Amino acid sequence: MALPSSPLNPAAQAALDLDALNPEQRQAVTGTEGPMLVLAGAGSGKTRVVTTRIAYLILAKKVPAGSLLALTFTNKAAREMTERVAAMVRGAGEKPFIGTFHSFGVQLLRRHIDKLGYRGDFTIYDGSDQLSVVREILGNLPQQAWFSPQTALYALQRAKGLGIGAEALVERQDSASDVLLGTIYREYTRILKEMNAIDFEDILQFALRLAREHPEEARRFFGKYRYVLVDEYQDTNAVQHGLLRELARPHGNLCVVGDDDQSIYGWRGAEPGNILDFERDFPGARVIRLERNYRSSDVILAAANQVIAHNDRRHAKTLRGTRGQGRKLEWSVGEDERDELERVVTHLKLTRMRTGAALGDFAILYRSNHQSRGIEELLREEGLPYLLVGGTRFYDRREVKDAIAYLRLVQNPSDEVSLFRVINFPGRGIGRGTQAALLAASRAERRPCMEIMREAHLRNGFTPAAATSLPRLAELLDRFRARFATEPLGESFRALLAELGFHRAVEKEKNDAKSKEAAVGLVLELEQATDHFARQNPDAPLKAYLERIALFSMPEEEDGFDQGRQVRLMTVHGAKGLEFANVYVIGMADEVFPHKRALDEGGEAEERRLAYVAITRAQQQLVFSMGKMRRRYGETIRQQPSRFVLEIDPDLFDGVPPHADSHAPRAVPPEKKAQAKGRFFEQIRRMGGEGA
Repeated sequence: MALPSSPLNPAAQAALDLDALNPEQRQAVTGTEGPMLVLAGAGSGKTRVVTTRIAYLILAKKVPAGSLLALTFTNKAAREMTERVAAMVRGAGEKPFIGTFHSFGVQLLRRHIDKLGYRGDFTIYDGSDQLSVVREILGNLPQQAWFSPQTALYALQRAKGLGIGAEALVERQDSASDVLLGTIYREYTRILKEMNAIDFEDILQFALRLAREHPEEARRFFGKYRYVLVDEYQDTNAVQHGLLRELARPHGNLCVVGDDDQSIYGWRGAEPGNILDFERDFPGARVIRLERNYRSSDVILAAANQVIAHNDRRHAKTLRGTRGQGRKLEWSVGEDERDELERVVTHLKLTRMRTGAALGDFAILYRSNHQSRGIEELLREEGLPYLLVGGTRFYDRREVKDAIAYLRLVQNPSDEVSLFRVINFPGRGIGRGTQAALLAASRAERRPCMEIMREAHLRNGFTPAAATSLPRLAELLDRFRARFATEPLGESFRALLAELGFHRAVEKEKNDAKSKEAAVGLVLELEQATDHFARQNPDAPLKAYLERIALFSMPEEEDGFDQGRQVRLMTVHGAKGLEFANVYVIGMADEVFPHKRALDEGGEAEERRLAYVAITRAQQQLVFSMGKMRRRYGETIRQQPSRFVLEIDPDLFDGVPPHADSHAPRAVPPEKKAQAKGRFFEQIRRMGGEGA
């Protein structure tokens, strides 16, 4: 039943400022009863609508703040929402619950987890704790597990996010992988329960179990919340969706805000079907579309609309601008990746001179983390300070530093810092005890560690494994020291990494396909950088290359500059929620963006949504770029423009459009368009698991 509203007093009227909202925003704020889906297009003022709706319920509808529940995904978003609401409802006394799904779930579990056989003082295990338990289980299995602890843990986490229980996996007798995973899952649950511990995924899964298996207790807890609001609804998974249905069951006052066109986290369990099927799941729901964009020019919005329109299953919406026609798009093509980036940096400098824009008004976006290497180097060469948002500088990444440590050892066998960084990576049975013994012998005899390693098989004090591994490592480094002195730098480096099994070792350390691919991509990018240096400096020795890397690795004075004086570099995933006057999207080549793996796994729709997010970050100027050639695994690959830029009307481009550089765009085989639902572990393995 609708609550009676009262005329707003002047203070409340000023705080809410409903007259400043457009008609659709105002409907989303004031339509408080029953289920509502607010489709908030990019740049449509979503955050303002969310916070004003909460304040409206408190100030205009006189709803007790304690009966309001607002859920989001990050602590940062929750803090920002809390601050905005607090500023609008000063002096209102009780506060609404504004927090993450998990913080809400923990509150429920602290009160009622005893119904599931746990005590209220349970511990929440982090990733390293979980991994320790999985390792113990795998070590005690009667049969040999054919996947690593990291892969098993990742599969368990995915199963929990999808709401799949251990018994459901054990019952899949036609899949030995699923049965084994279910066995591990069951034992993992038993051990954690004995320790009165839960993990991060359990928080919401257990909250949903409580709601379904113990509805009376759940109603006592849920009952105080008469109005539920969810931000970024397109990012919810199956368990979160189920929990929201239980929360809204008594009153139906569920308002969700999101944009299916910006659903880009399927790889971590987000289910876009939750927002697409909202009207089916919550009958009678009102749907309000926020299509007025306050961020970007008409040209940029037209490009975004044209790209996303090619996705078949989506809520129809068309962004409409409020800032005028704006500048046309630009397409920049280099002969190779280096030339592409040089053109981008030159364009950036000229734009800055022409407009007087601050460096902080420029953002350079890319599909994958490893693509930051080339643009980082160029910006440093040009003396342009940059800020790597949500990531680590290329030469500071662990995989890169490990690979470079081997180069340093080849160059300087006395470099003990580099030696002990990688002496047991890839793993070769040289543990901490062996390393301590090696260092002690070196100090006692005043001889370099490398000399001790060469004769380890003749000495006492080392385990049999170490007595074999230490001289082998020393011999390998000695052999490649001679090879680097006589053969091309790039070829020698690739051969060194191949003999070490470096790529495979990097992959094994990661839990999921995205992390594995990113880590290997960084190493491949370093190989490419080495090749480029060798081509530019054919007579330069390894020492010169290491000196160059050292210069790029050093911190610079610009790093301390105000963010407004730094170019922003980030992946498109990291750019979601941000906006910039001038945006460059580099690497817009097919099978780079969209990514080849995503295409192979039927993920073209999500890749297109990612392109839509990239486009809608730009306010005034948008430039796409590509190199005609790129090198991978020592081979030169000819590239063609991304299918996404080819979906944009050529008339929206200034100068030569990408269509002029294109042959026929690659078609996606029909069987790839929708990934078949196969066995659970086989799907996980394709996403990131190890061999069969």
